[in-house]
Amino acid sequence: MTKRWMPGCYRLFFVTAILLSVSICHATTQLSILEPQPLVISKTDIGVGQATFESLRLVNAESARVWVFFTDKGVFTKQEFDNQATSITVPERSLKRRAKVNKDIVVFADLPVVQEYIDQVILTGGELRHISRWLNAASFDIPTTKLADVASLPHVAELRSVAGYKRKPVEIGQIRFDDIDQKSLSPDALNYGGAAAQLEQISIPFGHNQGLDGSGVTLAILDTGYRKSHEAFANHYAEGRVLAERDFIFDDDETANEPEDWGNQWNHGTYIWSVSGGFLDGSIYGPAYRANFILCKTEDIRSETQVEEDNWVAAMEWADSLGADVLTSSLGYSDWYTYEDYDGLTAVTSAAASTAAGLGIVVCNSAGNSGPGAGTITPPADAFDILCVGNVNSSGTISTSSSHGPTYDGRIKPEVCALGTNTFCASPSSDAGYQVASGTSLSTPLVAGAACLLIQARPEFPPTLIRQALMDGADNASDPNNTYGWGIMNLEEALGWGANFSGDLNFGEAPAMVTFTDQSTLETTTWVWSFGDGDSSFVQNPSHYYDEPGLFDVSLTIDTEWGPITRNEMAFIILLGDTVTFASDSAFAGQPVAMSVNIRNSQPLTRIQIPFTIGASGVIDMDSVTFGERTIDFDTVRIIASDPWSSKWVVELMADPDAPTPYLPAGSGEVMQIHFSTDPIALSGESDYVDSTNGSHQMSLTSPQINYEPQRFDPATISMIHVISGDLDYSLSINIGDLTHLVAYVFTGGAPPVCTEAGDCTGDMTINVADVTHLVTYLFQGGPPPGTP
Repeated sequence: MTKRWMPGCYRLFFVTAILLSVSICHATTQLSILEPQPLVISKTDIGVGQATFESLRLVNAESARVWVFFTDKGVFTKQEFDNQATSITVPERSLKRRAKVNKDIVVFADLPVVQEYIDQVILTGGELRHISRWLNAASFDIPTTKLADVASLPHVAELRSVAGYKRKPVEIGQIRFDDIDQKSLSPDALNYGGAAAQLEQISIPFGHNQGLDGSGVTLAILDTGYRKSHEAFANHYAEGRVLAERDFIFDDDETANEPEDWGNQWNHGTYIWSVSGGFLDGSIYGPAYRANFILCKTEDIRSETQVEEDNWVAAMEWADSLGADVLTSSLGYSDWYTYEDYDGLTAVTSAAASTAAGLGIVVCNSAGNSGPGAGTITPPADAFDILCVGNVNSSGTISTSSSHGPTYDGRIKPEVCALGTNTFCASPSSDAGYQVASGTSLSTPLVAGAACLLIQARPEFPPTLIRQALMDGADNASDPNNTYGWGIMNLEEALGWGANFSGDLNFGEAPAMVTFTDQSTLETTTWVWSFGDGDSSFVQNPSHYYDEPGLFDVSLTIDTEWGPITRNEMAFIILLGDTVTFASDSAFAGQPVAMSVNIRNSQPLTRIQIPFTIGASGVIDMDSVTFGERTIDFDTVRIIASDPWSSKWVVELMADPDAPTPYLPAGSGEVMQIHFSTDPIALSGESDYVDSTNGSHQMSLTSPQINYEPQRFDPATISMIHVISGDLDYSLSINIGDLTHLVAYVFTGGAPPVCTEAGDCTGDMTINVADVTHLVTYLFQGGPPPGTP
C-alpha cells in the first residue's frame, strides 16, 4: 500500500473500516509538550489503513496491544494549566538537572493523563498496561472487536500498535583471569583487570586519573534485569548507590530473576550494568564505577513475548522523575516500523527519547546489530539529540554487524563508537564470574559511563553540550559518516572540548618563537596560558619564545558561562637540539679500548639507532657494543646490521617498556660503548677513525611522539699512545727497572711491556734476547739507544 505523508507531521494510522485519527505536527508537538501551556489535538475523520490494521490483527487474533493517544489533558487555557501545575511536584534532583535546559518548571509533559479518559478505555474493554505523561497516552490490551469503539471515544486522538522486537542473541565468550596480561601497578593505581582494553580505547583512565569516577551522577539502565548479587555490584549496594529499581514486566520492585522469569532473563542487563559501572579492583571497572544507579527491568526475553516499547517509555519517565542524568538502553523497536518511519519522530520510543533529552537527560542507545547495510538503525536510535552508539573491535574497526545510518531524514548515525567486540563484563552465571560479549549492546554502556564522567566534570553543561563534546572529541569528528559517525569517543578530548588553540610551529629546532591562536568554541573573556617551560600568559593570542630544546605541554584555561574549561595538549611543542657524538680515545697498541657514544636528547627516547663505520687502516677491530651509563636499565642493545668487509655496523638500543621509567629521559651523557681491539704491532701515533655515517642507514632517535634524526659531529679517532722504545713500564724514562722488566718477560714469563713497541729495542717489532742485549749495552756500555739497529 502507498503511505500518505504530510511534511514534518505525524503519519496517519488506521485501524478499522472507519477509524478516527489525527495528524500532529512533530515540531509543534515536541516543542509544546515542553512548554508551560496547554496542548489540545483535534480529531480528524480518516479512511481505512490496511497496513496498520494488519499489524494490530497479527499481534493476537482476539486482542491487540495498542497505544491510545488522547486529545488533551483536561486543561484548555493558560489559567487552567497554571492552576493544575500548582499541584504538580517535580523532585528537586530533576529540577536541578532540568535547569540546565531552562526547564526547571512544570511543563505540559508533567501533567498527568486524565484518569477519566483512561477509565473510558477500560470500560470499553481495554486492559491498562502503562500510562505515559510525556506522550499523553496509555497502552492497553484491547479486544480487536473493540478497537473502533475505543477510537470513537471523544478524547481519543489516535491508536497505534505497540511496537516490539526480538533481540538478536548477544555473542558471548569465556575468559580466564590468567589470560589477562597484568602489568605492574603503582599502589594507588586502579587495576582494571579484563576491562583495561575497553577503557583505554576511549581514554577512561585519563578521566579516572583526574579524580572522575561518576560520583554524584545518576545513571538509569533500561534492560532485562540484573544479577544483583554479583561481586561487581556489591560496592554499589554497600554504599547505598542503587537509588531505586523497578520491574516494568511484572509491576514490582524486583529487578533480579523472579519465578516467572526464564533463567537467562537477567543475563543481558548484568552485562550492561557491569560494563558501565562495575566495580571490583583487579577484576572489572566500568567508567562510572561510583555513580548512582536506577535499575529498570523492561525487556521480557521469553520466546512467546516480544520486548515492547511501552515498558521502555514507562521506565524512561520513571527514571526522569527520580532525577536520572544519563540513561543507557541497548535495544531497538523495529516490529511494524519501516525505514520511512526512522525520522526521529514517528516511533513512540524516539519521541520519548527526544523528550528526555529536552528535559536534560543524556540518552545513550545502541545502534543495533543489523549492519552493515545503510539505514539499518532502529528506533529509538534515530531520535534527535541522543547518542546512538556503534560497535568497533580492539583495533578500532567497525563490526560488520554494527548498524549504519542515515536516518530516513538524512541525519548521520551513529554518533560515536566504542568497543563492542569481545567486551569484558560480569557473567550472569555466578556471583564471581566474568566473560566477554559482543554487540552494540556492549559499546553503549561504555559511552553512557563516559557521559557520567563528563557530567561530573562539567556539571553545568546541558545534555546538548555533553553530547557535542563526546562527538567532537571522537577520532572521526573532522569527517563524520554513517559507518563510524563522529568516530571512537575519547574522554580526554571531550573533557577539553570548548577550549581549543593552535600554534604556528609545533616541531622545529630551538630556539624558536611560537605564536598561539585561541580557537575556543565557547565564548570567554579570560585566557590563562601555560607554555610548558614555566612561563604563562593572559592574553587571547600570545607569542612565546622558547630558548631551549625540549618537549612542552601547552594548556589553555577559559572561563565560560558553564565554568572554567582547560585544554591541555601533551607534547604540543617539540623543539630539538639533539646531538650524537663519538668520543675520541687512545690506547697502547694491542690493548682493548672502549669508545663512548654520547647523546644530548631533548625528548624522552624509547629507541636509539646508531650506525657507524671504521676506517680501513687496520689499527682497530670492532669487538662488541654494550650499554652506556644512561642506558644501563634499557632492555636491549644489539647489532641489527653489519658488513665487516666494509667495516660498517648498525646498533639498536631499546628501552624496557616494563621498567619504572620506560624511556631515556631528556638529558645528556653516554648511551653506548663500542669496544675495539687494537693491532699489537701498531706504532705510536697511528690511528683510525670512527664515523657515525655508513651510507645505507640513518641515525634515528624515537620518542613516544616522533622519530627524528639528531645532529652529528666530525668523526672520532682511536689513536695509539706514543711510547719510547725501551720504556717498558711507560715511566717516560729508560732505566734499570725497564731492564729488569724486560729480562723477566723474556726469560721467566713476567708481565709484558705496555706494548710491543715499548719492549722492542732493536726496531724489528719483536721482543727477544737481542732486545735484552741491546738494552744492557745502552744502559751499561753507552751503546745506541733502544729503537735503533
